[in-house]
Amino acid sequence: MPLVLGLASSHAPSMFLPAEKWPDVHRQLVNDLPQPPELAMETPEVLESYVQRINAGFATLKEQLEKAKLDALFVIGDDQGELFSDAFNPPFALFVGDKSSGSTSSRYAGQKIEDNHITLNNHNELAKRVLHGLMERGFDIAYMKKLQPLGRPAGGLGHAVVRVAKMMGTHETGLPTIPFLVNGYHPPQPTAERCYKLGEALREIFENRPERVGIYGSGGLSHCPRGPRAGWVDEPLDRWVLERIERGEGEKLKHLFTFDSDTLRSGTGEIRGWIATAGAFHGRKGTIVDYIPARHAVTGLGFAYWAL
Repeated sequence: MPLVLGLASSHAPSMFLPAEKWPDVHRQLVNDLPQPPELAMETPEVLESYVQRINAGFATLKEQLEKAKLDALFVIGDDQGELFSDAFNPPFALFVGDKSSGSTSSRYAGQKIEDNHITLNNHNELAKRVLHGLMERGFDIAYMKKLQPLGRPAGGLGHAVVRVAKMMGTHETGLPTIPFLVNGYHPPQPTAERCYKLGEALREIFENRPERVGIYGSGGLSHCPRGPRAGWVDEPLDRWVLERIERGEGEKLKHLFTFDSDTLRSGTGEIRGWIATAGAFHGRKGTIVDYIPARHAVTGLGFAYWAL
């Protein structure tokens, strides 16, 4: 059965907090760097409107998820020193065990990493089939039969997976949610072309499976928390990425990250999850739900889906 659904969204910390928390989170992420003039236009009323749009964006994606009646959802996100560390940091890693768990806490809001854990079911038979299928197609994938976090043991699985899983409610419905981690932060990272081909390979594998499967690209869009461009959103880049998705021109995303710049480093590298999802829906037009160049969130916030 072909892929049934593709979803994609950002996962910036502020997206999961009330509007009154945003200015404090912003201060922690920008390190006193000069900020763009647009920041002053984001009044408390504007921030509240952002929160409403974010909730509406997630609600739209959740509605698509419920309509699709999936047997499993792969969440393609990055790891930021949560599971992995300098001891081990693979370009691609897939969880093939029974259950995963992690904290949805935000340290920027003073929440403890030991709190707010959720547990996700896995579909280990399908995950193992994907592992073997990718190996057969030339992808050398690290795999985990159990979660043993090296970076932040108390936190468990990273926010790229657990935050969106919580918003989609898969921890409550029991929908198998399979973590697929792509290195989006720590050089050297896989190329955009490699990520697109990963998505194409996943599509091929799922075509021969009986399950109804979806993919969720988690992360991005442009942002550089605590980096040299902290607080600055590259709106033209974000809109170019979203336009390629909307036009069904995902293949052009393969040209991202072919050169080095401050704009493309740091959190912007998380767009790799979107690129992999676009590759899985090669040639198909995606629907852009919303885009918010939120300076207080230090991130270009996006929501999109591909539905068959």
